[in-house]
Formats: sequence, structure tokens, C-alpha cells
Amino acid sequence: MAKNKNAKREHYLAPISAGTGTDKKTPPEADSEAWLRLGLDIQTIEDKSDEKTDTAGDYLGDGTEVDILTGRSEIWGVKGSRNNTDEAQNLVASMKRTQTDDDRLLFHKIVETNGDVVIGVAKAMAITAGSGDATSYEDFACDLNFVSQPTVTKSASTPS
Repeated sequence: MAKNKNAKREHYLAPISAGTGTDKKTPPEADSEAWLRLGLDIQTIEDKSDEKTDTAGDYLGDGTEVDILTGRSEIWGVKGSRNNTDEAQNLVASMKRTQTDDDRLLFHKIVETNGDVVIGVAKAMAITAGSGDATSYEDFACDLNFVSQPTVTKSASTPS
């Protein structure tokens, strides 16, 4: 199996106002120009997903406890240098001082290294847009938390 560099995974953002439908929660088409590539001066994007579990055992088993998945939050942590010319960073930075969940909503699209496309509504959290040592470039960071399970469109080359 071939190895892929993380930089081959593409992340895009779109403002919630680019959505369609009566509630604006339907994302733009995957090939729409509304999508802004998140990558310029970004050094790290890591999967910080969180899984909640419970343990249980029953009399049909041998008494061994098993972990049961009770919930999952998909979170992508973004870190890099602030670039004021980057529209994706500007979209997130514009949410930095907002006080409500609705004001932090955006669309997040991921094009996986195998070509699968993941799209959903996310919330920008833990936003840093300008911070750091005096001798360093400004920091940029955020967490992109999907607020519900995103849709996954399999690539034609992805085995079923």
C-alpha cells in the first residue's frame, strides 16, 4: 500500500451564508467557488477527534467488560502562521470575538488522500488569529468541530 503525505489531504472552508436551502445548512456544491482552501502558512492539521465510551459486560459473555461507543466528535486542529491575505484564515479570524454558536458555524470540506470527499457543518472553536513571541510571526490556530456527522462521498477509486 502506498503512503501519502498529510499535505495531500485538502481542507476547505465556506461561510455558512454560502449554504443553500431554507436554513442555509445545505453546503455548496463540492466544486463550488465558495470553498476557500485552508493551507497557506498552515504547518499542522491534526485529527483531534474524541470518542466517548462506556463499559459493560453481560451474562452471554465470559464476564469481560467491553467498550461501547456512545458518542464521537470529529475535530480537526489547525496550527500555523497568520496570513492576512488568506481568505480561509480570514473567515475563521472574523469569528474570533463572536459570542454565540451560530456565529461560529461554517462548512468544512475535506478531500482525503484517496479522493473521498467529506463535507459537513462545523464550528470554529479555540481561535487564535494573531499571537506569539515578539520576534515570531503571528500564530494562527483553531479547532474545526463537525456539529453532526458529515457526509462522505466515496471516490470512484475507493474500494467498497
